[in-house]
Amino acid sequence: MTQRPSSRWRLRDPAAHLKGIAGFPAIVATVLAARGITTRAQADLFYKPHLMLDHDPMQLPGMREAVARTRQAIAEHEKIALFGDFDVDGVTSVAVLHQGLRGLGGVTTSYIPDRFSEGYGLNKNAVRKLREGGAGLLITADCGISSVEEVALANELGLDVIILDHHTVPSELPPALAAVNPKRPDSPYPFTELAAVGVSFRFLQVLYEEMGCALPEADYIDLVALGTVVDVAPLADENRRIVTEGLTQMQGGLRPGLEALARVAGTPPERFNAQTLGFAIGPRMNAAGRIEHANIALDLLLARDPISARGIAERLDQLNRLRQQQTEEACAIAEASRGVADEPLIMVGSEQIHAGIVGLVASRLADRYHRPAIVYERGPETSRASARSIPAFDIVGAIRKEQALLVRHGGHRAAAGFTVANENLDLLRDRLVNTAAELLEGHLLQPVIDIDAEAPLSSLTGLDVKGLMRFEPCGQGNHRPVLLSRNVQLVNARPVGSDQSHLKLMVRDGATSWPGIAFRQANAPLADRIDIVYSLSRDRGSERIELEVLDIAPAAGRRPLELE
Repeated sequence: MTQRPSSRWRLRDPAAHLKGIAGFPAIVATVLAARGITTRAQADLFYKPHLMLDHDPMQLPGMREAVARTRQAIAEHEKIALFGDFDVDGVTSVAVLHQGLRGLGGVTTSYIPDRFSEGYGLNKNAVRKLREGGAGLLITADCGISSVEEVALANELGLDVIILDHHTVPSELPPALAAVNPKRPDSPYPFTELAAVGVSFRFLQVLYEEMGCALPEADYIDLVALGTVVDVAPLADENRRIVTEGLTQMQGGLRPGLEALARVAGTPPERFNAQTLGFAIGPRMNAAGRIEHANIALDLLLARDPISARGIAERLDQLNRLRQQQTEEACAIAEASRGVADEPLIMVGSEQIHAGIVGLVASRLADRYHRPAIVYERGPETSRASARSIPAFDIVGAIRKEQALLVRHGGHRAAAGFTVANENLDLLRDRLVNTAAELLEGHLLQPVIDIDAEAPLSSLTGLDVKGLMRFEPCGQGNHRPVLLSRNVQLVNARPVGSDQSHLKLMVRDGATSWPGIAFRQANAPLADRIDIVYSLSRDRGSERIELEVLDIAPAAGRRPLELE
């Protein structure tokens, strides 16, 4: 396997140590300042997100029309079809809408497409089927904003459409009755990064208020937090509040489906954090849509009794194990067929790569080689692809530029998908590689790790650790504090994991020893003295604090710390 390029280390804010809040531990104040938090008022909102003022959901374009039409459907006992994507954001959106609309007396039917026979997004056969089944209103969640032809067909059939989405908005909006999306260019809503389940939640809040009652938010906030974290939405602004409140709710007790899944994952509710959702709960739920059908995950969330929930959770755990095995096999195939090593964009595919895991493989390649990566399953006539990118490259923009070659497409700046006729594959690849070469010219295709502060490992006190751990919930948009400590003694290190790809280590600086884990770094260059870039985390087995080592370099080489 080709060695991944070494990471560049970059100090987030070289002047952060001069702008820290007085009275805070020095390292905590420095990290806060590196994130732009330099006053006590800002720190209060960061540490206590419940103090944030709510944004007005009526500022979301299309919200008024969406609520009015849904009220009409409820009053007239009209069947409402809920159409969601097959990932966790889509599934939680459908679950939230199902529960919320039925709580108002709505008549609903849920529909999540089959990844393999239908593909991503709204499709014409599903539109016909839902109309034939008696639906008069169709609400799409986590999809629909690119479905111009499908929405037009729905209108022809007499089916009104409301879109609740958060994906990048194309130049032509579908002819829906309402398209509620915080990324619309005409949106005055001050936060653009809600997940689809967040948009669905805001929609229910307005709907309940308009119907003269208050939404029982505690019945939904766990699912909104789950979808937000697993969809890798930035944990800033109202998303931070949503996830904080959702985790607090989950730590006090879980709905039957999540409790059953937590048991098979080996994580008790009181230890739930954003990483639990992202790495233990989310992958098991996503495995349903990747391997079989996302309805299994939806059934889990809507399960009312522990016995049925247990059976569904065990099935999801089995599917996740199969997904892990298939991912490793597909990564080996993708590596073997990668081609020219220095091309600015990777695009590989095979009949042997399962369509349900192409996104996972693309993510691995983009992370390893720090360049846009596209992986596809080649079918008899068409191929289904998933793309992952790096901050410097807008992958959905590059794909949309070639829409004349595509059957369908959609996504975000960092992640996208498309279906393409096999006869267009080579031309599409050439054009995308050329676009990447043009737009990435002058960029160093090396991963960059942004570091909040440099400090001797021996200087960390219990008060520092406590303050740094309070940055939770951490994830996209609010990563765990990242520190650099140089000239640390490596006590021991050994490969661990089913494939021996991780590194378990013990380091010492002064009188204190620290355990650590370095994921996917079993081949890292080691020496008696090393420089480490790391975050603090809790070991799942014992709850003790350990170092999650993000990068390692021999101390003698003294890799430079660049200034941003």
